Amino acid sequence: MEQSQQKPVKKRIYSLDMARGLIVVLSVFLSTIPEGGYEYFRHAAWYGLTIIDFILPAFITIFGTSMAIAYQKGVVWKRIVKRTIRLIVYGILFTMIVTWSLDLSTLRLTGVLQMFALLGIVTVIITRFIKSPIKLVLIACFILFVYGTVILSTSQSCEGGLPQPTCNLSGIVDAKVFGENHMYAQGERGFDPEGLITSFAALANVLFGYAIGRLILTKKESGGWKEIALLGILLVILALLVHQVLPLNKRMWMPSFALISAGATALLISGFYLLADYRKHVDAKKTALGPLVTFLEAFGRNSFLVYFGKFIIASVLTHITLATTKGQQSLSALLLQWIDSFSPLPQLTYALLMMLFWTVVALTLHKKRIYVKV
Repeated sequence: MEQSQQKPVKKRIYSLDMARGLIVVLSVFLSTIPEGGYEYFRHAAWYGLTIIDFILPAFITIFGTSMAIAYQKGVVWKRIVKRTIRLIVYGILFTMIVTWSLDLSTLRLTGVLQMFALLGIVTVIITRFIKSPIKLVLIACFILFVYGTVILSTSQSCEGGLPQPTCNLSGIVDAKVFGENHMYAQGERGFDPEGLITSFAALANVLFGYAIGRLILTKKESGGWKEIALLGILLVILALLVHQVLPLNKRMWMPSFALISAGATALLISGFYLLADYRKHVDAKKTALGPLVTFLEAFGRNSFLVYFGKFIIASVLTHITLATTKGQQSLSALLLQWIDSFSPLPQLTYALLMMLFWTVVALTLHKKRIYVKV
């Protein structure tokens, strides 16, 4: 990753940083709650939806919005290719760290960063020819229609005629392409949440996000917040309708899941735009919203560092052990025991402590205008 000492940027769109920042803040808090209890903060086991299920698709949707803003004057293909390669390499290194393993025979080749790499370059190719927000939304819906049709047609032999953990397209295609040993959980779970199959559906989220970015750029007076809000509402309604046929499911990135996550993200961006960017002559940082804008912007502008860094820190705390009177114990277990000695809610306190750590990191780097980019 590259560190950059950035100069102040004129007319920066705060709403994107704020939306991305809120997502990262939720991710830090929810994903660092130790195991045991608070199951409603965990990912849905298969069908269903919890708040943490929104994190990655929202991140991916805003990724599309940011691409529209960043590439409004065109793309430099050399940079795109280099960035794609970096994402793949960082993704593999990231996997080695979080799994605490250098065993190449079971190295997972898929992952979130690899997903970003694939989605990024495919989106650049598509948007080289199509930039109309309406057309991009229609293409995204068509992708989900095709995906849903394929999912239904390949799940006829599965229980209920729907994908199941041991009966789904990902378990077939991703296993063939990467090999079971190089999939999520070495194929033992029967699917890959960041494989080729789910990436195809996730492309719709990126395109919805790109359409949002184009609306912000083309509706210069209002920033398109009304149109973005309308898009969000329509996507949520469509998601609820599709849910009747293809239930919400993050693991397989069902069409209903893609629609509701993109719709919710659109509403989030629209709301933050109205709060922080709509009044062109007013700097939101100089209003009563200033502290909130700064806080979320700090996380939003270093979103990749914080989002992936929290997993690395968690892996270090989990895998490094110390000899105690109770035997070898991980740093995370020792920290939780210490917290348990004074807190009536040790798991939540642990998560808040992690949140405090990353808040200090994010605000310090933001104050020094240091941002880690991929």
